[in-house]
Amino acid sequence: MKFFRSIIEIFGYSPFNALLRHAKLCGRAVGLLQQQFDAYRRCDFDEVERLRDEIDELEHHADLIKEEIRGNVSKSLMMPVDRHDLLEFLRVQDDIINYCEHVGHMLTFKKIKAPEDIWNEFEILLSKIMETVNEYEELVNHISRLIETSFSKREIRDALEHVPKVERLEHECDQIQIGLHTKLFNSEMNPVDIHLMVEWVVHLGHIANSVARAADRFRIMVLGR
Repeated sequence: MKFFRSIIEIFGYSPFNALLRHAKLCGRAVGLLQQQFDAYRRCDFDEVERLRDEIDELEHHADLIKEEIRGNVSKSLMMPVDRHDLLEFLRVQDDIINYCEHVGHMLTFKKIKAPEDIWNEFEILLSKIMETVNEYEELVNHISRLIETSFSKREIRDALEHVPKVERLEHECDQIQIGLHTKLFNSEMNPVDIHLMVEWVVHLGHIANSVARAADRFRIMVLGR
């Protein structure tokens, strides 16, 4: 593996820093989405649209990184992980920011007034999703150390300890979603508003699910070497 590092540094392309940059953009997008919901709750719809555009820009940068990786990870490139596993990990990680973009646009479709208890539940859900993403970032931050240590058993073990934590947090997101769905379906809001907010909840769930799936694909990539 020391040979691998030296040959990559001199002749090849390493996708791992790009994967980390892509993951950071995903985390930033979730943070902006959290701010967007707060602006919506305050009826600051100009800010809602501004944050939508900012998330769009992040998603565009993420796409450029994705294409960079796909364009450089050829079958002949020497890597310490399986090419298919790496590209599948990238695909699932990219779903995180894609769903952020979807929700960001959905928040601009209609102006809704909802009871405070429902907004409180959205705030709890978004905080839990952010917690899940933060734990996921702790996982992918191990990429540099995995390369530096030539994927030592100890570093692999330390990295993969984050995976069940991400999965537990994603399960907690599921439970919050169930409670929020129950509140929405039993509220006296306009049925169209209820339907749209239910869609928000579903797509926020897709973000959390994508984080957990990406953590699992990271584990598959590392253990499948």
